[in-house]
Amino acid sequence: MLKGITEIQRNEVLLKTGALQNAILNSANFSSIATDEKGVIQLFNVGAERMLGYTAAEVLDKITPAEISDSQEIITRAAALSLELGTTIAPGFEALVFKASRGIEDIYELTYIRKDGSRFPAVVSVTALRDDLGGIIGYLLIGTDNTARKRAEEEQKKTAPGAHCRVGKGQGHRGEGQPRQIRLPFQHEP
Repeated sequence: MLKGITEIQRNEVLLKTGALQNAILNSANFSSIATDEKGVIQLFNVGAERMLGYTAAEVLDKITPAEISDSQEIITRAAALSLELGTTIAPGFEALVFKASRGIEDIYELTYIRKDGSRFPAVVSVTALRDDLGGIIGYLLIGTDNTARKRAEEEQKKTAPGAHCRVGKGQGHRGEGQPRQIRLPFQHEP
């Protein structure tokens, strides 16, 4: 009887784990792109399809994430990482995963290029996928569309200068170096 209960519990855990994995793969809120150790895309979730306009069939076993990213940004990233880490890092997929391949947390902003040629800013988190012996078997790139945050930042920059309080030049204007005097309604004049 105890063996039967343990088996049922084990099956429930497996079902729950499978449901969680399905929810992750089918999430439209973020892109999940997994590659092999050479960088060739092996998994391209629904969110990646929605964000980038490609179907999984169009990219699986065909391209690397570098091919859907702004090439100039990748060149700049490779140069910056080479300088930061004191080693030559080639532009391309290596520049996207170099830190993760060394066990260093890596989250950065990158411009993704959609199938239709349009571009959008993404925040990308990269993790090296390892086998039981610690060898790299691939990489996982989780991305979120950063367009709304960028738009809000731009709006804030536009409105920030006008949001400051300005003192008029009419009656009561103080000269430079003079303290500002504020009279509250319940205060009597001195």
